[in-house]
Amino acid sequence: MGYLKIIGIVLVVVILVLLAVRWGNQWKIKQEGKEIIKNGGISELVELKVNDTKQFLLIEGKDKKKPIILFLHGGPGQPFPFGVSARTAFPEITDHFVAVYYDQRGSGKSYSKDIPMKTMKINQFVEDTDVIVDYLMKRFNTDKVMIAGTSWGTIVGTKYSVQHPEKVSAYIGISQFVNMKENQQRALDWLLDIGGKNKDKSMLEDLDSFGEPLLTGKIEERFMKFVSKYGGDNYSDENVKKADIFGMLKPSLISPDYSLGDIFKATVSGASFSLLKAKGLLAEMNEVNFITEVDELKMPVYIFQGSHDKLTNYELAREYTEKLKAPAGKEFITLEQSAHYPNEEDFKVVFAKLQEIAEATAVVQ
Repeated sequence: MGYLKIIGIVLVVVILVLLAVRWGNQWKIKQEGKEIIKNGGISELVELKVNDTKQFLLIEGKDKKKPIILFLHGGPGQPFPFGVSARTAFPEITDHFVAVYYDQRGSGKSYSKDIPMKTMKINQFVEDTDVIVDYLMKRFNTDKVMIAGTSWGTIVGTKYSVQHPEKVSAYIGISQFVNMKENQQRALDWLLDIGGKNKDKSMLEDLDSFGEPLLTGKIEERFMKFVSKYGGDNYSDENVKKADIFGMLKPSLISPDYSLGDIFKATVSGASFSLLKAKGLLAEMNEVNFITEVDELKMPVYIFQGSHDKLTNYELAREYTEKLKAPAGKEFITLEQSAHYPNEEDFKVVFAKLQEIAEATAVVQ
């Protein structure tokens, strides 16, 4: 038997084993979802027509009377970890909420090559969100929902909360975006400081050639590599573990709601479409400045920020939250062990605070 033939057989066996593992996990997740429904909860994939595009939600909660929380994922184009593939993945949330995991326009299960590029605009995402919120309010006979944005999702969530305060019971920002230019300037200052301390001459020479923010294109790519090198996106030290990025992706690999094609959409085609090809959307993101655009939110506000975050800068987010007018109350929660991506220990902090928010909401209702 030839060497190449042996390799081919091994690859086939490995693929079959992986598919078997995926099928086994999918079966288990389906059974868990059925158990939630049997006990009076909800675990349901929903397909909606949203402003001329097909979009998908996963609605899950152990008690349909609990507060509704709509997650707006990051990216754009990266529906992890709180996307449609999250069925049964977060009992810490679904024990206390009716969680709505939403693959946004151009992302994951909601991606299609036929989506017009001209619709990839921030305000279109806000309008899409309004369709989703109206659907949820009608279906669950409620007049408000909670909005929880992560990273890119905080742009959409903040703008939505400003435009439709009457529909938002609370705004929750995880890795809150404030202003791209200022984010970059502070990260650049940090890199220059840390480069000097570590005598990283090659980085310092490269940084000197960048010019002033706003950095874009190839320069931004090199800049981001330096930010990652020193843990500004995913922090670790001798006492702190990095956030498990694969762990965030894992639910999508075994989700019964994601086909193999959907996995490709979530990780490759949809991400490329939203992050790289939608240049108009990226240009709009670079122009967002909540310091000047949003000085007040009328609902309770909760901001979670990693203390080491240099992508959505921790200090900038804290300063913004301190100045933000929030007559219904506001709270800034520091994730001590994390940068942009919360690690396992800091996710526990997030989940504990979400439970607290849910209990407070239940008392008000």
